[in-house]
Amino acid sequence: MDADRGLVPPPVLDPLIDLANALRARASTAPGADRLARAESLRRHVEEYLLPRAADLDAPLLVVIMGSTGAGKSSLLNALAGGPVSPSGVLRPTTRQPVAIVHPEDAGGRLEQTAQRTNLDVRIDAFGRRGLAIVDAPDFDSAEGTNREAALHLLEVADLVILVTTATRYADQAPWEVVARARARGVPFRAVVNRLPADDAEADAVLEDFRRLLERAGAGGGPNVVPIREGALDPEKDALEADAVAPIRQALDELVESEEGRRAVAERGLRGALRGVPHAVEAIAREIDEEQRAVQALRTSADAAFEERRGALDEELGRGAFLRAEVLRQWQDFVGAGQVARFLADGIGKVVVSVRGLFEKPSPVPATDVREAAFADLVALVVQHADTAAHRTASAWATDRFGALAIAGEESLWRASGGLPDRLTKDLEAWAVGIGTRIRELGGQRKGWAQAASLGVNVVGTSAILAVFVHTGGLTGTEVGITAATAVVNQKLLEAIFGEANVAAFVAQARNELRELLDRAFVDERARFEAALGETGDPSLAHRLRDAARRVAAAAEESPAEADAPATTEEEAADEQAEGPGE
Repeated sequence: MDADRGLVPPPVLDPLIDLANALRARASTAPGADRLARAESLRRHVEEYLLPRAADLDAPLLVVIMGSTGAGKSSLLNALAGGPVSPSGVLRPTTRQPVAIVHPEDAGGRLEQTAQRTNLDVRIDAFGRRGLAIVDAPDFDSAEGTNREAALHLLEVADLVILVTTATRYADQAPWEVVARARARGVPFRAVVNRLPADDAEADAVLEDFRRLLERAGAGGGPNVVPIREGALDPEKDALEADAVAPIRQALDELVESEEGRRAVAERGLRGALRGVPHAVEAIAREIDEEQRAVQALRTSADAAFEERRGALDEELGRGAFLRAEVLRQWQDFVGAGQVARFLADGIGKVVVSVRGLFEKPSPVPATDVREAAFADLVALVVQHADTAAHRTASAWATDRFGALAIAGEESLWRASGGLPDRLTKDLEAWAVGIGTRIRELGGQRKGWAQAASLGVNVVGTSAILAVFVHTGGLTGTEVGITAATAVVNQKLLEAIFGEANVAAFVAQARNELRELLDRAFVDERARFEAALGETGDPSLAHRLRDAARRVAAAAEESPAEADAPATTEEEAADEQAEGPGE
């Protein structure tokens, strides 16, 4: 395309592509059917009209005849075609499938894309106007969803809209929806008022009122309104009389008289549509801003619930009271009532003999059973707190519009994840393996005590794990007893083997690792709610949309010589937006 012939595609194509991608991301995550529909509508407008038209201003003009059911759209198309192309009649809706008449050389390209989208019936007319496709759209107020959807799409891709209404229907809502959208897009617009009364005074009153309403809607009046009297029909052609539609025919003929004139109409429509992009995008971006504020509040409520339960879990772990008494009693009976207890006061040598003796006896050592039971108690406690955090979060989100949409259908979010118990059990087993490894390393560093660490690593490891879980600090009242007694005997055993300082550091490290293990579990449980937000929680999306819209608008206003000029700032774009067309 020559640079001196109007809009240069490259400056606008890139921001349009960026805008389409951002709108696609928005449509995939928009919360609520209304917001999804708004994003999808604009995306289709960008992809199916703006991009193809910007890429080829010389493509045939798409003239779309629109209006209410029974207004006479098909009769107008037949009159413009010179014969019956689209059937008219009393059955409503008459136009069940959009029909287009097109010159043989204009049958492909953009029109083919539109045909695929709307099930358009393309009729080749060797005597048609080259460079012009005229479409009879389905009724804009059709009760059938597919018809209305096709009509809306054709309105979005039109280069010229011809609204057909009647003397009795012009004040209905449907015609003014067409007017509003055509005006917002900046697309050229003409109106036909059909079936005017035979009485001149009555006909003039209708036309005057219609023009007044057009002016109020910001669409102008005057020469763009074509009046047609009741009964101005050509039955043989199933069409309006040729003389009645002469102004419309003349206007279409003028469009195709010169390539430059036709191209100017295409550019005008494109520029008008491009100028409307920031306004349409801003409506979506503001919704995203609103969602971001709501999402931040949702995140805060989720953080509070999980942090509170994580703190409550630490408090219970600090008291060590979560372990079942029978588990502690089993371990105390094993350690406190056997040879280990008798030899604690006699030195480590006797403890070594005692531990060796334990393994030489035929009776099984309960270390593994005790450790597994302790892990089961801890897992149950963690799941309980995670359940509470999840339920509190889901309850809070359910009272919020966006939170309710995020968790809709996600019943699992009302409780801890189903895989949490197995995940915790595996993590605790890995943690226990690490404790066993450090016991061997620590025993190897202390001359004379390696044998005790190696022979009794299972016993010593379980003792160390219980030392992390139960200790005397913070115990009061009924909690003192079996829990405190177990803590004391574990502490003495470990100190006798490794020394007091080593045991303190060892237990502190194991406690920190356990805390990190539980932190990760709670972070992952909290992450399920973040995942439920999807890209609704993406704070960059509104910026991407606004930035692309700003660049689209800037490119639409640039002349070829201005193509490299700096774009307007976001503040300037916002000021222009405030002065732009309404929805």
